[in-house]
Amino acid sequence: MRWPPLIDAGHLPRWVVVRDTVATLFAWGVLLYVIRDLPWMAAYYALRVLGVDVPPPWPPGEMVRDTLPFLKVVALLVLWLVTFAVARWHALTNRENAASQPEALEPEQQAEAFGVTVDVLRRLQAASSCTVHGVDPQSGRGGPNVYVTEESIARSANERAHRDTTASYGEPAP
Repeated sequence: MRWPPLIDAGHLPRWVVVRDTVATLFAWGVLLYVIRDLPWMAAYYALRVLGVDVPPPWPPGEMVRDTLPFLKVVALLVLWLVTFAVARWHALTNRENAASQPEALEPEQQAEAFGVTVDVLRRLQAASSCTVHGVDPQSGRGGPNVYVTEESIARSANERAHRDTTASYGEPAP
C-alpha cells in the first residue's frame, strides 16, 4: 500500500471524477456560506485580545452566541474522530492478540477444509511441480472437480531423476 493513502482517480471514469469534484466543491461552498461570519468574528476577537479597540458590527455576546452551536458540532466530531482513532490504534497494535494465533492444522485437515481429497493432497506432496485444475481463482478453494495433471507429476519425477543422475556440468554421475 502506498503512503499516504490517497484516493487515486486514474482508474475511474471521467464522469465519476467530475461528479465527485462538483460534489466536493458544492460541499465546501455550503460550509463556507454557513461560517461566512466566523473569519470576521475571529479577526475582531484577535484584535480585541491584542488591545486594538475596533467595535465589531455584532452586539456584545452575539458573536459567541452565533458561533457556539457550530463549535459544539465541531468539538463533537473531533471527539468522535479521536475516539475512533485511539480505538483503532489499540486494535492494530495489540501485541497480545497478534501473538496468540491458533495452532496450524495438519495437512489432511487443511486439505479437507479446502475441499481437496487426500489422494490429491498426496500427489501434491510427492510432486516438485505440478498443475492443479479445478481450483476457484477467486476463493482459492477446491471442490470435487480438483485434479492434478498426471503428466506434470510424471515430468517432475523424470526431471528429478535426471537431475540426480547428472553432475553439475551435464556429465553423467559415476
